[in-house]
Amino acid sequence: MTGLLPKDLCAPHQNFHTTATLHNIIRTFSEPPVSMLHFSPRQYFLLGIGFLLILLSVTLDRITERWNATFNDKTVAWHQLAIAPGSKTYVTSLDDSMLVLRSSSDSEARLTLFTRNDNDSTPEDLVKDLCGRDNCVYMPLNDARVDGAIAEYTSGAPLRFVLMHPAGSAIWLEYKGPPDGLSTFDELIDAVVTQLKNPAGISNN
Repeated sequence: MTGLLPKDLCAPHQNFHTTATLHNIIRTFSEPPVSMLHFSPRQYFLLGIGFLLILLSVTLDRITERWNATFNDKTVAWHQLAIAPGSKTYVTSLDDSMLVLRSSSDSEARLTLFTRNDNDSTPEDLVKDLCGRDNCVYMPLNDARVDGAIAEYTSGAPLRFVLMHPAGSAIWLEYKGPPDGLSTFDELIDAVVTQLKNPAGISNN
C-alpha cells in the first residue's frame, strides 16, 4: 500500500498539468497575433510608403513613355529649323548654341546639332586630327546629303563618332553612340538638310 501511495497522490497533479498545457496550446493557436491586427500609426505610414514604392516601380516606365510621347509631339524651333523628334527620339538639351536628341531605345545614342562659324576645316580634317590624338580609326562617311567623317573606337565597347556638315551652312551635326544607332536619326538628318537647302523654317526668337 505504501508503494502505491505516492503514485496515487501524484496522478491528479499530472492530469491537471496536462490539461493546462493543452489549454494553453489551443489558446495560442486560436487567437490571432496581436501584431497582425494592431499597427501603430508609424507602422501604417511605413506600410503605405512600401505600397507606394511598389506601385511606382510598376507604373514609372509607362508614365515616362507617355510623357515622352506627349512632349515629342511638339515641334522644336531652333535656328529657323523645325525639329520634330517623333517617337524614336527625344530632346534632352536645348539652347542657342546646341540641340541634343537621344534615341528612345538606346540613351547612349545621341545626335547633337550645333553652330560653328569657322568652316575652313572639313569633317575629315577634324576627325583625322581627333584620331591622331585619340585611340580611334578614321573612316569616310558615304552620305550624299552631307560632308562627313567617322571616328571608330575599337577598344572597349563599340563606339562611333560621326561628324557631319551640310554644305554652306553654319550648322553641324554630330552623332555619338553605338555603330548601328545612327539610323535612328536618319529622318531627322534628312529633315535638317532639306530645311537648310530650302530655308522656310520658323524662328525660335
